This record gives sequence, structure tokens and C-alpha cells, in this order.
Amino acid sequence: MSNSPDAHETHEYPGGLLENPGPGIPLFLKLTYIGFTIFGILYFILYVSGDGSALVEQLNQFTDGK
Repeated sequence: MSNSPDAHETHEYPGGLLENPGPGIPLFLKLTYIGFTIFGILYFILYVSGDGSALVEQLNQFTDGK
């Protein structure tokens, strides 16, 4: 037998904490992270450049209090 740990073996840490290795991060969640990141960068660039798009104007109205 090999002494290497099994990939699906539960490991107990001090203090009674258990590591339960499960499946990886789902694809839709990875795509969500990527999508929000791209949206945030694009929105920031448009906001700084003074694009004047409807999305930027809505945020301006909300944050300026006008």
C-alpha cells in the first residue's frame, strides 16, 4: 500500500475541524466571477472617461443626490 493520502479522504485538524474535500467550483460560478470582473472594469473605465451612458448617469444621480 502507498502512504500517499487519498484525494477523497476526510482529514481532521486540531480543535475538531474536519476537512471534507468536495467537488471543485462549478463552471457557472467561475463564469459569474469573470463576468462581474469584466463588468466592473468596463464600468470603471466608462465612468472615469465621462462616457455619459445611461448606466453611468443613473449612478451619478444616485450618488450626487440630485
